[in-house]
Amino acid sequence: MSDAYEMTLSVWLPGPLATDELAELTWHLGLGAAPDVPGGPDPLLAHCGALTEAADGWTLTAHRELGTGEFDGLSPLLRRLATRTGVQGPVVVGQLRSRGSEIAEPLVVRRDTVEWPARPGAPGQRQV
Repeated sequence: MSDAYEMTLSVWLPGPLATDELAELTWHLGLGAAPDVPGGPDPLLAHCGALTEAADGWTLTAHRELGTGEFDGLSPLLRRLATRTGVQGPVVVGQLRSRGSEIAEPLVVRRDTVEWPARPGAPGQRQV
Protein backbone atom coordinates (compact mmCIF):
# COMPACT_ATOMS: atom_id res chain seq x y z
CA MET A 1 0.00 0.00 0.00
CA SER A 2 1.09 3.54 -0.74
CA ASP A 3 1.62 6.25 1.87
CA ALA A 4 0.03 8.78 -0.51
CA TYR A 5 -3.19 10.48 0.54
CA GLU A 6 -5.57 12.94 -1.03
CA MET A 7 -6.47 15.69 1.46
CA THR A 8 -9.38 18.06 1.01
CA LEU A 9 -9.83 20.91 3.48
CA SER A 10 -12.93 23.05 3.87
CA VAL A 11 -13.00 25.34 6.90
CA TRP A 12 -15.39 28.19 7.74
CA LEU A 13 -13.66 31.00 9.66
CA PRO A 14 -16.31 33.33 11.10
CA GLY A 15 -15.87 37.08 11.47
CA PRO A 16 -13.00 39.21 10.23
CA LEU A 17 -9.45 37.85 10.11
CA ALA A 18 -6.75 39.75 11.96
CA THR A 19 -3.97 41.12 9.75
CA ASP A 20 -1.49 38.48 10.97
CA GLU A 21 -4.01 35.64 10.44
CA LEU A 22 -4.75 36.82 6.90
CA ALA A 23 -1.03 37.14 6.14
CA GLU A 24 -0.30 33.62 7.45
CA LEU A 25 -3.13 31.99 5.51
CA THR A 26 -2.40 33.76 2.23
CA TRP A 27 1.27 32.79 2.60
CA HIS A 28 0.37 29.13 3.26
CA LEU A 29 -1.79 29.22 0.11
CA GLY A 30 1.09 30.67 -1.92
CA LEU A 31 -0.83 33.91 -2.42
CA GLY A 32 1.18 36.24 -0.21
CA ALA A 33 4.65 37.15 1.01
CA ALA A 34 6.56 34.92 3.41
CA PRO A 35 6.49 35.99 7.06
CA ASP A 36 9.62 37.53 8.54
CA VAL A 37 10.72 34.34 10.27
CA PRO A 38 14.25 33.20 9.38
CA GLY A 39 14.37 29.48 8.63
CA GLY A 40 10.58 29.20 8.87
CA PRO A 41 8.53 26.41 7.33
CA ASP A 42 7.55 26.14 3.70
CA PRO A 43 3.99 27.09 2.70
CA LEU A 44 1.78 24.06 3.39
CA LEU A 45 -1.02 24.63 0.88
CA ALA A 46 0.79 26.52 -1.88
CA HIS A 47 -1.14 26.72 -5.14
CA CYS A 48 -3.72 24.14 -4.10
CA GLY A 49 -6.38 26.19 -2.37
CA ALA A 50 -8.25 29.42 -1.89
CA LEU A 51 -9.29 31.83 0.83
CA THR A 52 -12.63 33.42 0.02
CA GLU A 53 -14.14 36.36 1.90
CA ALA A 54 -17.89 36.51 2.62
CA ALA A 55 -20.01 39.07 4.45
CA ASP A 56 -19.69 37.25 7.78
CA GLY A 57 -16.35 35.43 7.55
CA TRP A 58 -13.95 33.52 5.34
CA THR A 59 -13.80 30.06 3.76
CA LEU A 60 -10.49 28.25 3.34
CA THR A 61 -10.48 25.37 0.87
CA ALA A 62 -7.56 23.28 -0.30
CA HIS A 63 -6.98 20.03 -2.12
CA ARG A 64 -3.60 18.32 -2.31
CA GLU A 65 -1.76 15.05 -2.16
CA LEU A 66 0.46 14.33 0.82
CA GLY A 67 2.37 11.54 2.50
CA THR A 68 2.28 10.43 6.11
CA GLY A 69 5.62 12.19 6.62
CA GLU A 70 3.78 15.51 6.16
CA PHE A 71 1.19 14.93 8.90
CA ASP A 72 3.34 16.45 11.67
CA GLY A 73 4.04 19.59 9.65
CA LEU A 74 0.36 20.19 8.85
CA SER A 75 -0.98 19.50 12.34
CA PRO A 76 -0.22 22.93 13.88
CA LEU A 77 -2.01 24.75 11.03
CA LEU A 78 -5.03 22.42 11.24
CA ARG A 79 -5.24 22.94 15.01
CA ARG A 80 -5.15 26.75 14.57
CA LEU A 81 -7.85 26.56 11.89
CA ALA A 82 -10.07 24.38 14.09
CA THR A 83 -9.65 26.77 17.03
CA ARG A 84 -10.46 29.76 14.78
CA THR A 85 -13.84 28.22 13.78
CA GLY A 86 -15.15 28.90 17.28
CA VAL A 87 -16.75 25.44 17.39
CA GLN A 88 -16.73 23.83 20.82
CA GLY A 89 -15.92 20.15 20.56
CA PRO A 90 -14.62 18.14 17.60
CA VAL A 91 -14.12 20.07 14.35
CA VAL A 92 -14.12 18.33 10.97
CA VAL A 93 -11.62 20.38 8.93
CA GLY A 94 -11.75 18.17 5.85
CA GLN A 95 -11.21 14.64 4.68
CA LEU A 96 -8.38 12.30 3.84
CA ARG A 97 -8.47 9.46 1.34
CA SER A 98 -5.82 6.83 0.83
CA ARG A 99 -4.85 6.42 -2.82
CA GLY A 100 -5.93 2.79 -2.54
CA SER A 101 -9.40 3.60 -1.22
CA GLU A 102 -12.63 4.86 -2.72
CA ILE A 103 -13.82 6.22 0.63
CA ALA A 104 -12.58 9.41 2.29
CA GLU A 105 -12.42 9.59 6.07
CA PRO A 106 -13.12 12.76 8.10
CA LEU A 107 -10.10 14.75 9.23
CA VAL A 108 -11.00 15.77 12.78
CA VAL A 109 -9.39 18.06 15.35
CA ARG A 110 -10.48 17.10 18.86
CA ARG A 111 -9.14 18.71 22.05
CA ASP A 112 -6.20 20.29 20.18
CA THR A 113 -5.26 16.94 18.61
CA VAL A 114 -5.45 16.15 14.90
CA GLU A 115 -6.91 12.70 14.44
CA TRP A 116 -5.35 11.51 11.21
CA PRO A 117 -7.31 8.57 9.78
CA ALA A 118 -5.61 5.22 10.18
CA ARG A 119 -3.14 4.18 7.53
CA PRO A 120 -3.98 0.93 5.73
CA GLY A 121 -2.78 -1.99 7.80
CA ALA A 122 -2.00 0.14 10.87
CA PRO A 123 -4.04 -0.27 14.06
CA GLY A 124 -5.98 2.80 15.28
CA GLN A 125 -5.48 6.44 14.44
CA ARG A 126 -2.29 8.44 14.29
CA GLN A 127 -2.67 11.50 16.48
CA VAL A 128 -0.30 14.45 16.22
